[in-house]
Amino acid sequence: MNKFFIFTLISLTALASLAACGSVPFVAQNEPTATATRRAARPTFTPKPRATATAEIIPTEEPEATEEPEATEEAPTQEPAPVTKAPTKKPAPPKATNPPAPTEIPKPQFAINITSQFLCEQEGIYEIAVNAKKGKAPTEGIWFAAFDGGGRLLEDGAGKALVTATYPVSVSTAGNCKLSGSFENPVINNGKLDLVDPMRAGATGVVIRFVKSANDLTAISPDIPVNFGSGGRYWIYAQMQ
Repeated sequence: MNKFFIFTLISLTALASLAACGSVPFVAQNEPTATATRRAARPTFTPKPRATATAEIIPTEEPEATEEPEATEEAPTQEPAPVTKAPTKKPAPPKATNPPAPTEIPKPQFAINITSQFLCEQEGIYEIAVNAKKGKAPTEGIWFAAFDGGGRLLEDGAGKALVTATYPVSVSTAGNCKLSGSFENPVINNGKLDLVDPMRAGATGVVIRFVKSANDLTAISPDIPVNFGSGGRYWIYAQMQ
């Protein structure tokens, strides 16, 4: 019963909606179709032109002439003061660099060294006495010569060159001003040279030098300056290397 009622209700609702939406076309389908009728063309109406009032153009007022600004006298521009450059300091002169110290010339190496020298004063004589040794032993054949201050070889009164060599030991008990002689400890010398003639002739700056030979005066010892004063015996102690 309920199902039949629901079905009937739905069917009525559907019919009602169809009737509301499609009633006009439904009726129109039942009407006879209208035939086309010819209608006469109506004349077209063209409106007459009317004079339209033109809007009056109001002239615009010209702007009043603006007064030109009076020319102002320009103050003369001051020229910038010239830039004065401060005087630049002169560069200081380079400091003088101390020259390097001169290298010392090596002293010549001599074969003979002088160990002692002294004068025993005695008027009337001008003599050289030599004590030359090698180690502790007196040495023969060592040449020595006398020169003046200018390096000239001195000569005796006979013109003989004052150059001689050491000889065998000469022993004396008389001694000298530095050493006292005795038989146990005699004063020894092994070379003498008499300079009385050149000294009386006025020789000055006398120098004694050991040399290679009588013919080769190359020095084998440092120079030994001699100052006799009023006279005496000048002792020279030498050591052979």
